[in-house]
Amino acid sequence: MENELKKRPIDIICSILVFLVTPFFFISVSALIPCAFRPFYYVCVDALNIPEESGYEREVCIEAYDDVMDFIWEGAEFKTGELKWTEEEKSHFEDCKPLFFLQLGLTISCGVYLLTYLILRKTRVLRAARFRDVSSISYGGIITLVFVVLIGLMAVVNFEELFEIFHMIAFPGKDNWTFSPTSEEIINILPESFFLVCAVFIIGLTVILSSVAVGVGYGLRTKRFKKLKESEEKN
Repeated sequence: MENELKKRPIDIICSILVFLVTPFFFISVSALIPCAFRPFYYVCVDALNIPEESGYEREVCIEAYDDVMDFIWEGAEFKTGELKWTEEEKSHFEDCKPLFFLQLGLTISCGVYLLTYLILRKTRVLRAARFRDVSSISYGGIITLVFVVLIGLMAVVNFEELFEIFHMIAFPGKDNWTFSPTSEEIINILPESFFLVCAVFIIGLTVILSSVAVGVGYGLRTKRFKKLKESEEKN
């Protein structure tokens, strides 16, 4: 087992960064799927019976959703298919743009850093700085698990309140995210049940990724102890 005293400052700094970056990566990559992967919504349209609940044809729902995604991700002209919209609604989706791209940027930058770190570890350019011989990625996974479990409990207790808190934090001082079903009809095809499914998906995938990180970390720890014991027995 590597002696922690031999760790260089660069090893310690990079390991601490892994610990800090891991939660952002797991959460951002999990959230990116419902935010950018359009088939996610297409599946929800049928699973949640959105056409029946909203009174619009399936094609109308998808066209409106695609138009909004084109506006956010591709900078297209704002429109919502056949559905009515207001300038207030448009301003809200304009506010969403930087958040979506921030999320994409976090996913890419955090992913690149973690991949680079793993490559440098594999090639022994860097050495892992561990606490109690557990990797920083595993600790990042543990912190992420604690965070998403707390959020999950809040969602179970009162998802509507959690939804409002999120919007107040993401859009401070603004109330243009509150839509009227009659004048801003997009809300009819994006019901609360859809956002609940998004939250469950994000939390679920984050839990899986974090659990894998923790499991791999402790698995490697067990493997190192086993090798150390075998080495001591040979000596």
